[in-house]
Amino acid sequence: MARRLPARWARDTRAHAAALAALCAVGAAAPARAQDTPVGVRPYRFTVEGLVAQGYYDDALVGGDQQSLGGYGVRVLFNRSTPAAALRSLAERASVGAFFVVSGEQGALDAKTAHYGVQADVSLLPRAAFRGTLDPFVSLGVGAFRSSISPRSGDGDIVNTDLAVTPAIGTRLSLIEGFGLRGDLRAPIVFGSRTSVNAVAEGGLFVSF
Repeated sequence: MARRLPARWARDTRAHAAALAALCAVGAAAPARAQDTPVGVRPYRFTVEGLVAQGYYDDALVGGDQQSLGGYGVRVLFNRSTPAAALRSLAERASVGAFFVVSGEQGALDAKTAHYGVQADVSLLPRAAFRGTLDPFVSLGVGAFRSSISPRSGDGDIVNTDLAVTPAIGTRLSLIEGFGLRGDLRAPIVFGSRTSVNAVAEGGLFVSF
């Protein structure tokens, strides 16, 4: 005939079992917390960015009167990464989309520009640094660069639209989930009456969803 354990022993056994289960749960949660990126670059499909730009352009584009032009624009990107990927493959680090940046009339010749096209960004790291907050990238854009000036002769605006290829480097800085800052240093190569290499610094806020 089986003997029953004293009630005190049964209570102690249950308490020890509960403590052991709690320790196991804590041990299992620790690696998960270590791998978590609470801010991180999440596997969002779409990112929209509003930006301001400061460009320094060749004389051939803006007439030499006002080479430094301030502007603003928007960028929309699509990314195909998946939630299951702990480390992003090269394809999952790539985002593609479109951009549009303009500058209003500035300087004595009322120089203005419009730069638009498509671009691809590729993150340099399989996983964003500093617990997912810093995500450096390289970028390449292809599109059109339109410039317009009003000559002092008053004979009408001189307008040119040329092919532009734009390499760039930059980084994203996530502040909270799905929101942060982005900065770019871009070099539009414009194939106009002569090929010119220009410089543009951009910065703005992005929202991912």
